[in-house]
Amino acid sequence: MSMPLTLLQPRVVNETQDQVLDTVKLFPHATSNVQTRFVLPRQGTLLDSNSTLTWHVSWDGFDPAKVDGDQLVLLKNTCGGLASIRRARFFVGSKLIFDNEDVGSSVHIKKLSDSPDYRVEVDDLYSGGQSGYYVTTNGKFELIPDGAVSERSRGIYCRALGKYSEDGASDTSIQCSLKIKDIFSGLKSIQLPIAELDDCRIEIDWETGFDEVAYIFRDSATAITNTTIEIKNPTLLLDYLTVDEEMEMALKMTMAEGAPPLPFVHTSVSSKIIPEASADNTSETTDVLLALQGKLLMKMYVSHRLNNTNLVGAVLAPQRGCGRCRSQRNKGFEYNLFINDLAIHDQPVNSATQAYNFLELAHQRPPSLMAGTYDRNKFGAVAVTDVVSDSYTPAGQAPNIANNGLTAREIRDTVAGNQAYIGFDLSKFDDGSEVVPENAGYRVGSSSVILRITQTSGASADTQGSRPKTVQVFTEEVRVLQMKGGKVDVFEA
Repeated sequence: MSMPLTLLQPRVVNETQDQVLDTVKLFPHATSNVQTRFVLPRQGTLLDSNSTLTWHVSWDGFDPAKVDGDQLVLLKNTCGGLASIRRARFFVGSKLIFDNEDVGSSVHIKKLSDSPDYRVEVDDLYSGGQSGYYVTTNGKFELIPDGAVSERSRGIYCRALGKYSEDGASDTSIQCSLKIKDIFSGLKSIQLPIAELDDCRIEIDWETGFDEVAYIFRDSATAITNTTIEIKNPTLLLDYLTVDEEMEMALKMTMAEGAPPLPFVHTSVSSKIIPEASADNTSETTDVLLALQGKLLMKMYVSHRLNNTNLVGAVLAPQRGCGRCRSQRNKGFEYNLFINDLAIHDQPVNSATQAYNFLELAHQRPPSLMAGTYDRNKFGAVAVTDVVSDSYTPAGQAPNIANNGLTAREIRDTVAGNQAYIGFDLSKFDDGSEVVPENAGYRVGSSSVILRITQTSGASADTQGSRPKTVQVFTEEVRVLQMKGGKVDVFEA
């Protein structure tokens, strides 16, 4: 009989391992409903990238006497509580080394390609989202109902958003969690020797606007007037790795002399509002100029959103159901990308099928999207030909259009046509933690990167193409981390 390889390792003796993993529960140095600041203690040898940020999303207007059959508030459908986290920064001393300008949207895009089962059974529980669906007897796709409010005490997953309480038995808020390597993409390939660095701190900026974080699904008898969203009990669960004395001394010597440059992936965010089409049934082209000169690019993801509200200020269904974590396909939509005056595509990508294919190539695995969320939604009246159902019963409750509740059409429009992201794979290596700048994608010259978007305006009965659009571009670029002593510097690759 062969012995397990672990038992044959020369350093595994009497249950003593080379590395010890300790988890520390860290509370904020300072926190508010706008920003939270953590000061990381020097402990162990390395900060493990699987450390986790947790927080609670709380709705102050929650009334337990009205939640069952009267008032029901939900987090955004697909992204859940990710919409409540805006920006994040990681400092070593006074040096900003990692940052993310839109954490919720960037993480949501990356998680589109988690397996469908993982998204429903794991990601949704971590974020408070809803990615599960089934096919009805009419052949339409409908969001899966979650546990009823009355079943929440039994530990059944329920999306009803309530109010935070220190008493776990009465806490009805939704707790979210996120790995810090998902927040800071650079930590996917770097473990920081935190014991050898200057003081480290993480700053999180929160989004607490009600329309940006949650939406009213049912408001049948008593109108909801309190729409205050709060972030409660943000906590870092830090994993510290402690190595043996020999490895620790080698690390100290390396840091004193200067560690070799470490390449990592940084995700930058660019945003621009492109104008509406000027006339009905005409095609217009807009060039979005991206200031990426001199950078080494890997992948790019693009979202495009129509207005959040209509002309009279009412919040539209896509904003209600998805918030900023959405991408809406337009009529006659085409795109192309130019780097160093080279068109990445020989001809513009002008169909949902092509765009999905390029997103799949960028992710290097199929995106798991609900049917109908990638095609264009015409915002028309509910019809039997709709792919997405106009029914949904979250927390065991059916919709009611009284006060601010959702109509059947709005239920469909919170799902249909809202996940039409596009992607560009510019890299030359497989998805993973190892980043080799020489094997990355395009080195940008002195010219701006141009994202060219062509759209066709709608007729008077379909004004979707006649609204300004917010275009967000998430660009993965290679940077280099240099550490010497306790100091850290970041350079472009």
